[in-house]
Amino acid sequence: MIRNHFKIAWRNVRSGGWYSALNIGGLAVVLAVSLLLFWWVRDELSFDRFHADADRIYQVNARFGKGTDENIFTSTPGPVAVESRKQIPEVESAVRMGYYPSATFKANGKTFNQKDNLAFTEANFLTFFNGFKMLYGDRNAPFPEPNSVVLTEKLARKFFGTADAIGKTFMNVENNVTLIVSGVLADAPDNSSIKDHLYVNFEVLKNSGPENGGAKLADENWDDFGFATYVKLRSEASPESVGRKLTAIQASILKGKPNIPDYLLQPFTEIHLYPVEGGWFAMKQVSILGIVAVLLLGIGCINYVNLTTARATRRAKEIGVRKVVGAGSAQLARQLLVESLLTLTLALILSIALLQALLPLYKSLTGKTGHFSLFDPRAWQVLIGSLTFCFLLAGIYPAIMVANFNPIQALKGHSSQASGAGLRKLLVVTQFSLATILIVGTFIIGSQLRFIRQRDPGFKRAHVFTFDGRKFTPQFKQALSGQSSILGISTSTDTPVNIQTGTASVDWDGKEKDRTLIMVQMGIDKDFIENFGIKLLSGRNFSGSKSDSAYFILNETAVKETGWKDPVGKRFKHEGTEGTIIGIVKDFNMTSIREPVWPLVLFSKPESNFMVNVRTTGELAPDALAAAEKLWKQYLPAYPFEYTFLDANYNDLYRTDQQTGQLFNFFAGVAIVISCLGLLGLASFTTEQRTKEIGIRKVLGATVLNITTLLSKDFMKLVIIAIVIATPVAWFLMEEWLKDFAYKINIQWWMFLLGGLLAIITALITISFQSVKAALANPVKSIKSE
Repeated sequence: MIRNHFKIAWRNVRSGGWYSALNIGGLAVVLAVSLLLFWWVRDELSFDRFHADADRIYQVNARFGKGTDENIFTSTPGPVAVESRKQIPEVESAVRMGYYPSATFKANGKTFNQKDNLAFTEANFLTFFNGFKMLYGDRNAPFPEPNSVVLTEKLARKFFGTADAIGKTFMNVENNVTLIVSGVLADAPDNSSIKDHLYVNFEVLKNSGPENGGAKLADENWDDFGFATYVKLRSEASPESVGRKLTAIQASILKGKPNIPDYLLQPFTEIHLYPVEGGWFAMKQVSILGIVAVLLLGIGCINYVNLTTARATRRAKEIGVRKVVGAGSAQLARQLLVESLLTLTLALILSIALLQALLPLYKSLTGKTGHFSLFDPRAWQVLIGSLTFCFLLAGIYPAIMVANFNPIQALKGHSSQASGAGLRKLLVVTQFSLATILIVGTFIIGSQLRFIRQRDPGFKRAHVFTFDGRKFTPQFKQALSGQSSILGISTSTDTPVNIQTGTASVDWDGKEKDRTLIMVQMGIDKDFIENFGIKLLSGRNFSGSKSDSAYFILNETAVKETGWKDPVGKRFKHEGTEGTIIGIVKDFNMTSIREPVWPLVLFSKPESNFMVNVRTTGELAPDALAAAEKLWKQYLPAYPFEYTFLDANYNDLYRTDQQTGQLFNFFAGVAIVISCLGLLGLASFTTEQRTKEIGIRKVLGATVLNITTLLSKDFMKLVIIAIVIATPVAWFLMEEWLKDFAYKINIQWWMFLLGGLLAIITALITISFQSVKAALANPVKSIKSE
């Protein structure tokens, strides 16, 4: 019986012509896009869960201040891990990671600059985070020598041309430290929060010498918040209790010293989607795109229902004959369910082929490097889940509806489908409501992204490139400043695009005793403010003399936080240095505009500056870069010359937003195309039902325009209703999305009007295609067909 069902189903699919092509093609496109979305959502929700006991791992965070002064940091002092292991029984294990500064390495006769993804860590790192795959070396003893390091496969191939680099050595050129490779890890998966490429034995840091902090910096110094600390708790432990104990331990060791933070433990599996400083933006992104995936599947299923019911009119007599000769409704429903299953299976097979073709686009939009493999069990979870969803949503209703045709009416050619007209109209309204929401979302997201790009950040970032200036000599600077293509040079400890360091060690006259204020800090030279066009509101700039080390410049927000009206000339203490405020600069955005402007203190210790900022023009940029590289090779031939433009760094701050905008553009386009296919199916169904009426109207003198208008107006009513429903929903969703930005656009009425007009025009073109085709048909043939 089942075999017969499949034979008949295959025959009907083959004879279905363009209906079958629309059904299978539309479902394939929706499935391919939705599968990629579900894969992305699943990947985001699975972050860091590949480690055993991931549910018992916590990141230790430090909270300073209260109320508006509250700040939470993901970095802690080094002793936190040490004392948690010693004094807290609930802590089964703890590991810490420190920032290994960007460096120039010499390996295999070549020189490499490594700026990011470098870390110090402890010997238990790979047993603590046991999800990382060890390719070469001993997981239980990854650092057999004090100067041992573990590389990822990617870095091993870069340094040595082979993954098996055990026993090979390379040197940190800047401090002449030789490092020995004792282990090689597989590259971290996409769903890992820890993605360093070089893990240096913590002993290297502890043995760096007392003049550099050495062991005290790592194990005893409670003032340096330079380490990420992770603890693995016993199953019965309370993270809140462990956090309170850590705070109490530090208080007892420091004996009443102020500014002791409250330690908070955050589940390791949540740090990717729930940033400790607050805000649900990452989780919102995942939720929104997960909903979009379900909605796209729903739109595809609606198409299937509409096209199947439209096609059913041609099968009315077949169903009637089957019923007359004894077929029951259950048997007919099984036959039609088999047809739905066959259609969905064919669509799924085609969707997998489309999915493979879309993978390059997927990788460019999401930044993911993983691939969708049919040999991955997780892929089959997504595939089977999507297929089941479509089958339940799109296969059952048409089967039951067609199986319940009245046999007498069916033999007469009347399938009684008018009873389902209301549902089909509802489905079209639903489709275009969803499509309109996506279109409006695209406009609003695009407008916000343009606002980000065009908003004045308070400094000039165009045509400024930066490079590592730790070896930057006065002679080099003088030679570089003499180039006609270079308009300005300055040095700093950070770039104004994304300042990374802050301090709570500040004091001023009138500060409340128990207040903790975190201020962003940056060291600059005397040319920095002018070079970046930062506006000096009052006071003066640094002069370049040695006395500058006792002077400070604040921004407007810092002045508001201190409560001063005229701070120039007032006492200010920063990082133990007593000094005087000499100037106030206008606020500028030093981080993403998701965040409000932070209080900022600028200080002058040029010898500590390691960033060189070179300003040029778009036309002169090639000459400026060529000149900088030539002089670099002249003064620093042992080091490679690498640079970045500030505009690129600025865009990196909004990479996630740009990806969201691109994804919305793509999915809105898919939703419109699929919705139009559904509308085409309903238009086809309607014209088939009104064939005789159209023929009579033409015989009586109706023009093509008359008939097209007649057939189109009912559909346009549905589209307008969809737009009315979609408008408040889109407004609410986009308002929620914009809440994560400290500076944002105002949603304008024209965005909804433009989105609605686009939906109407698209729908009108789709409907007119079928309506004009029906209006041009021979009326005599139409009347005879009855």
